[in-house]
Amino acid sequence: MKHFFAKHATVRHRCYSLYYTLYFYGRSLLILFICLQLGNMISFSIGINIPGSIIGLLILFFLLVFQLIPSTWVRCGCNLFMRHMTILFVPAAMGIMDNYIYVIHSWAPLIIGSLASTFIIMIFIGWLTQNLHSRSLPAIDNTLINTTNEKEQ
Repeated sequence: MKHFFAKHATVRHRCYSLYYTLYFYGRSLLILFICLQLGNMISFSIGINIPGSIIGLLILFFLLVFQLIPSTWVRCGCNLFMRHMTILFVPAAMGIMDNYIYVIHSWAPLIIGSLASTFIIMIFIGWLTQNLHSRSLPAIDNTLINTTNEKEQ
């Protein structure tokens, strides 16, 4: 889209740029929509309590992992949704505010679960980071450093 607003761009280049921008966004949003609808159909037909949007995300995840679709095909739509993610959480926040009485009655399990999961994740990430850094970095030989410093002096 940056070429569309360029001062030196001709009408032909502007139309070309607009066409490809709309094509990339359209393809990306269509793939995301198809995965969402497949997830909704699977959730409805099987009758499980997992939301169709979660199943749709899993379908999209497996399509990307097994490289059935390239990640560049959904990049534009994903960037668009990530850019405006705070707006997408407004309906969920309003739903919580409409049903705040349920939150008040179950505040203790919510806080305990949030704190416990936070600490578990922090411990796991710390452990994983220590293991990965200890494997990837070779040990430093101090004798080599001392001999090079003595030669420089």
